[in-house]
Amino acid sequence: MSKSKSQSALIPHLLRRAGFGTTPDELAYYQSIGYDKSVDELLKPEKIDNDKLEDLIKAQNFDFTRLEDLKRWWLYRMCFTKRPLEEKLTLFWHGHFATSNKKVNNPYAMYLQNLAFRKEGMSNFSDLLLTVSKDPAMIVWLDNQQNKKGKPNENYAREIMELFSLGIGNYTEEDIKQGARAFTGWETRNSTFFFNAGQHDTGDKRFLGESGNLNGDDIVRIVSQQPAASKFIANKLIAFFVSDSPNPDMSDDLAKVFMKHDGNMRVVLKTLFTHKDFMSDKAYHAKIKSPAELVVGTIKTMQVQNLDGDLTSTMSRMGQSLFEPPNVKGWDGGRAWISTNTMMERFNFETRVTQQKFDAIEGYISPSEMVAQQKLTNARSMVEYFLNLLVDSDVPDSAKQELVKYVSADISGKALNAIPDDKLLDAKLRGVVHLIMTLPTYQLA
Repeated sequence: MSKSKSQSALIPHLLRRAGFGTTPDELAYYQSIGYDKSVDELLKPEKIDNDKLEDLIKAQNFDFTRLEDLKRWWLYRMCFTKRPLEEKLTLFWHGHFATSNKKVNNPYAMYLQNLAFRKEGMSNFSDLLLTVSKDPAMIVWLDNQQNKKGKPNENYAREIMELFSLGIGNYTEEDIKQGARAFTGWETRNSTFFFNAGQHDTGDKRFLGESGNLNGDDIVRIVSQQPAASKFIANKLIAFFVSDSPNPDMSDDLAKVFMKHDGNMRVVLKTLFTHKDFMSDKAYHAKIKSPAELVVGTIKTMQVQNLDGDLTSTMSRMGQSLFEPPNVKGWDGGRAWISTNTMMERFNFETRVTQQKFDAIEGYISPSEMVAQQKLTNARSMVEYFLNLLVDSDVPDSAKQELVKYVSADISGKALNAIPDDKLLDAKLRGVVHLIMTLPTYQLA
């Protein structure tokens, strides 16, 4: 894939990475406005009317003090938002600033953190990092509640550098000690940030070359301005949106933009999505879908309207439990998504979506209705439609031929002279969709 490729080839790739895939109607819309305008629109979510999503969510009566409701709330947002990059970036920051309710034990605090990621995800990195540093869930997660004058707790001071901004090797143990002193007294009370002045160390500190009566605001400012931060965030963004192994040249390009624009994430992301490496053949169908990408992408592409209540549990069995990342490093991603057990869960999900009828009238999906809407009247055109929809037609010709034969045969496999009757056609098309979803390409974003 390159800029010389057609818009119709570039845009599905963009929307899998900058979102979770699209419905057929959404894909047609983005193709109609072209690649560059699609990037611009994705990067300005505040200009897109999302009232239908908010109305849909309001109708669910979610209780944000219940973890399962919180998970389902976010799944609804991913599936039905008109602002896909807003949700995808929220997922990125959730993994980057990995915080788990297993320790926080306060779903409402996790909800507030999620809102902050969504609100400030495209702002300057330093602003977001300061918000995270004052976030109640984060304060509990990394023990800053116990960070007191004279008895500093170093957990947050260590992780703000190691995992959130600089990476190992770009600070010293003394920087951790001094940073911890700067964050003393940063607490949470009643699910809000509280500065306990009586527990704050007002003495002079020396941190990454700066000295003075430094506080947490100063630490955030200092780390955000380090050249190492620009490279660290660039590599994290590339690993999430582009490739598991970031290209050093692309990393340098993003880092320069980060430094020039004071960590403005909107500008950095525009550079990423318009970079030649993002649109290269090497990046195309080159990342294993996370459980969120697989589940949400399937829901969107197959136009499922009613979400079953246990879909977030299905994602958890695949290895991604929302609001419960496995540790402070978040999810490893890449090949770590795939194991014998998680692949079985993926295939079970795909079987369930294509075969099980949750609604006795309409079914979970209706492939036959989809091809009718497209006015497709022969087996080849139907197969080509679903191959294009699900895997960008990125399959060998031999596989396509086998799928056409499958649709054109009766239940025993004997070739038919015409399209099967409605009942058999529905079964055949469900089978075609399932077979495509079990192709290796479907597991790739």
